[in-house]
Amino acid sequence: MRVIAELLILFGRVCGALVAVAGAMAFASYLIASPVDATPRMDAESGAIWTSVPVHIDPGHQPYDREPDRYPFKFSAGRSLKVIDNATFSLNGDTFVIAGVSRIAPQALCVDVQGRRLACGQNAAGALRTALRRSFIECSRKELAPKLFMVSCRRDGQDLAGVLNDTSRPQLVASAK
Repeated sequence: MRVIAELLILFGRVCGALVAVAGAMAFASYLIASPVDATPRMDAESGAIWTSVPVHIDPGHQPYDREPDRYPFKFSAGRSLKVIDNATFSLNGDTFVIAGVSRIAPQALCVDVQGRRLACGQNAAGALRTALRRSFIECSRKELAPKLFMVSCRRDGQDLAGVLNDTSRPQLVASAK
């Protein structure tokens, strides 16, 4: 019985020491904690953000730093879009080459892993056509020559070259003339 009483006393002391250590750690954390972000925030209920009538915004009178649009050339594929190959398309008389996409001739033939021949040039051009069809495309462009541009585009926030390069490609064996 005496042993049990001593064990209970010892257990109480250990628990008390643990509580004291945890309390000291909590107090120390409170003392050295970084202050709350004091950046003023606009309250959505204040009316300063939302209006019930259209308001003309003059960018010249706003103190905000504005970044230039990284993709200023924007279009939706329509009837005037023509796909030339898997990396080239024309739109309204201008020709665009997508940066980062290896060009495959439209007549190129490939062999898949089973040894079957495929029209990989046409399939790759079809992948570009599908990627551009019924999509809102944003591009940055660099003029290489009159009416010829190198572009870096995105569709739905995804890099178009990445989307086109992610498709598995069979091994190129021949290119038809």
